[in-house]
Order: sequence, then structure tokens, then C-alpha cells
Amino acid sequence: MVALAVMVAVGLVLVGPAQAVPATVQKTDLVFIIDATGSMDDNIAAVKTGLTNFITGLGSLSIDARYALVLYGGAPELVLDFTTDGATLQTAFNAISTSGAVSGFQLNHNVNPEAGLEAIRIVLNGAADNTLRRDNVGGSGPLVFRSDARTNLILVTDEDADLPYYSANRFGSQSGNEPPGTLTADWIAERDATADLAIQEDIFLNMLINPGDVPSRAQYGDPSQDVSDADFLNWDADATLQALIAAGYGDSLQGQLLSAGLVARSFDIAGVANPAFVDNFFAAKLEEISDDPGPVIPEPTVLCAFGMGLVSLAGYVRRRRSAR
Repeated sequence: MVALAVMVAVGLVLVGPAQAVPATVQKTDLVFIIDATGSMDDNIAAVKTGLTNFITGLGSLSIDARYALVLYGGAPELVLDFTTDGATLQTAFNAISTSGAVSGFQLNHNVNPEAGLEAIRIVLNGAADNTLRRDNVGGSGPLVFRSDARTNLILVTDEDADLPYYSANRFGSQSGNEPPGTLTADWIAERDATADLAIQEDIFLNMLINPGDVPSRAQYGDPSQDVSDADFLNWDADATLQALIAAGYGDSLQGQLLSAGLVARSFDIAGVANPAFVDNFFAAKLEEISDDPGPVIPEPTVLCAFGMGLVSLAGYVRRRRSAR
């Protein structure tokens, strides 16, 4: 019995002599949340160039990945529901329009506010008003995440988090499109509610943001406090958290997620003009997913093998008892 428990614990179930079955499959649901207003055109194009290697890398890691794409700037809009097809994700990126052109995904998201915190809450189906527009994909309702997959959100914006688009999602007396340079209680309440929801949903969060757009660092986090190699690999979560606290951003969305033991990283979006930056960003994301892809679920064949093992073990125990 002890031997069987040990074999299961290390990831193998043995069925008969020298027969081993891999015991786990790793799942992740990735949602790209993209600020698709006019100033973002070059940034979106740069991020798109790194997708191919990222998707290929996930495949090489045997990660069961699904992708979705949400655009915001005005009402958040789902333009690609979950798909396992990386090529479909790339096609969706190609269709993003930030200019109000006739073609492409451009129906709802070319205007202020650029309310990134609200978009995160709506994606996680935890806002007071969870309306997720679906003009381009049809259907209704929220994104449906797999309960046995790690939820990964990738936010891309060159703005701070503006006033929520839906009035029901505003906190207290929030008003005016832009947040104050020093966050007041109502704006802090919105940030903290977003952090609480993200922690509750056990998400991992990567953010390409503009730290120079005050108060972006107080809302999202501070890329300059990231502790990793120059190519973003070998990231140190604990050291990053301590650096954020020392810089006065321990209460940011990034800081609160790190304090809860989750993964949250911020990067300066100004770097996307350099293709190496984008490649390094996605390589770091691959490293992160590989290190902690989320809940580890037995494959159906493993469950079958495990059941067979238990049956064999029960028979063995009965035979031993009969022989006594």
C-alpha cells in the first residue's frame, strides 16, 4: 500500500511489470485583455509578432492551452471566445482595428475610458455589471473558465486605469475620466476590489503598462521593481514584492497578488518597440507557465490505470489473507 502511494505521489502509476503511465496533464486558460484605443496600434502590432513563438513554445511543453481575446476602451468586448487554435488567436490579433475602420474588430473600443481594472473584473465575471459585449462573436454571457486550469491574464495598455465604463462598476464618488495623480479612497477601493477578485479566482497576471502615466504604478504595479535576469528569466517573486513595498507600491494590484502567493509581473510597454523585448516577455511567460501551470489533473488513461492498480492491490491483499 505504501509503495503504491509513493508511486502515485511521484507521478507514475505502475500496472504490471515495468509499465508506466504519465500521470498528469497541465491546463491553462489565457486571456489577452488589450487596450485597443488609437494610441495602441504600434504596441498591439509588436505584441502580435511574438505570438508565434509563444504558441509554439506552449505546444512543446505539452500544455493544454486555450486562448481568448478581449478588447477595451469603452465597453469591454469579447472578440475571440476560448479556442485551442493558436492560429485563430493570431488571426484575431490581425483583425484588431484602433482607427474606427470599417473592417476589423472596432465596434466598441475606440473611445475613452481605458478602464483596465474594470476590464479585469468583467473578464473574471466579478463586476457589479458584467456586460461583456459580443458584437463580433455572438452569443451572450461571460467567459467560461475551466475549473481545472490555471487562469492567466495578460493586460496590455499604455494608460492608467480610467473611470469604469459602466456606472454600476464605479466606487463611491468616482468621477471624471482620469484618476487623480494620488489615488483617493474611491479609486483605491476599485483597485483593492480588483485585487481581491483576482486572488479569489487564483489568477496569474502579466501586465504591459505605462509606468510614466501617473498613477499607473499605484494601480497596476512598477516594472522597475522587477527582480529577474536582463532577459526577464529567473524571476524572483519574493524579491520583487519586497522591492515594490520599499518603493511604496506594495498595495498595487501586482503587490497584492504577490503577497497572496500568486504570480503578478509588470513590464514597461515602451520596450515593445524592440523585438527582443517582446520575445523575452513571452519567453518569461513560458517559463512561468512551465514552473507553475496550475492545477494538475490526472489523464483519463491514468485514472483507469490507477483503478486497475487498486483492483490488483485488493486482489493481492485478499490472496495474502486467504493464505494465512
